[in-house]
Parts: sequence; C-alpha cells; structure tokens
Amino acid sequence: MFNRVIVSAVPIIVVLVLGSVLWQYDGMSNSDNSCVLTAENPEGPYYVAGAPQKEKIGEFLDGQRLIISGNILDDNCDPIPDAIVDIWQTDSNGEYYFKDFSLRGKVHANESGFYTVDTIFPGKYADGGQFRPAHLHLKVSSPEGPPLTTQLYFAGDEHHDWLVKPSLILELNEMDGIKYAEFDFIITP
Repeated sequence: MFNRVIVSAVPIIVVLVLGSVLWQYDGMSNSDNSCVLTAENPEGPYYVAGAPQKEKIGEFLDGQRLIISGNILDDNCDPIPDAIVDIWQTDSNGEYYFKDFSLRGKVHANESGFYTVDTIFPGKYADGGQFRPAHLHLKVSSPEGPPLTTQLYFAGDEHHDWLVKPSLILELNEMDGIKYAEFDFIITP
C-alpha cells in the first residue's frame, strides 16, 4: 500500500512543481528576468505608413486629452535613445481618419529612452456587431531595429475582447480633465 501512495504522489508532485515554475514565467525575458518583452498585438487593417513626427496627436480634434509616458528599454533594461513610437487611433467617436494624419504620428523618445504621447482618448467602434474596446495602435522601435507592433487598452473597459492581454492594459489617473497613464515598452533593439 505504501508503494501505491508513493507511485500516486510522484506525478502530483511533478505537476505541482512544474506548474509553479511555469506559472511564474510570463514571457520572453533576459537571463535575470528583470525586463520582459512587451506583448505583441495585431496591427489591424488601418495602418498607414509615413506618419509625420508630432508632439500632439489629434491636436485640433474634440476629445478628452490623454497623456501616456514612460521609457523604451531593451531586454536588458537599458534605455533605447531616440526610439520611435508610431501611433494611430480613432477619434473620440470611434472613427479612423484616412485623409490626413490627424490621428497618426511618430513620437521620438529622448536620449534616455523617455517618451510622451499626447493625444485624445480613443472612442470605441463596432466590428462585426461587437464593440472593440478603446485602444491605441503602436509600432515601437529603435532607430535601426524592427518594430514591435502592439495595442494599448484601458482598465475597466467592459468591451475587452480576445485581443486584450493583461500586460497591455493601462491604469488611468485623471487630473484637471486630462487622463494620464504610464507604460514602459520593452523591445528588441
């Protein structure tokens, strides 16, 4: 009987130990697990290449201002100087603009890898009868490197869908009618 208990317990112990190790691992990272690469997310059908460099996105459009800032780092947690954030989004009514670059632009990080995106809060839109959550599309890259394509979402949105990854959800703060969030991008340089 003692042998049966041991034989039955061994697979359970292996599963528990292996599960514990895998549960702690949440993506690709450097050897000391300090910087995990930002999750990718689909580009979507509305990307238009050639967006100009801007300080504000949607500057002359109605909508609540949204400011997102943070650092762009490599997988060793080193800043990427002059990294580029290529952003596109909807207006506050959920409409994409195609005739101009009102809601498209490139923001450059400084020499320390710090960036600020100053835009308007994006609206939701129906896709196949279901609403997509409010989100921003981004391609983030070093000046020479390949872009990381992803989307950022917002906490508390009731329309989160299967594309929303927990690591891409921003917590918002509000002050003087402006929404603020912080997000660090970890990319391959």
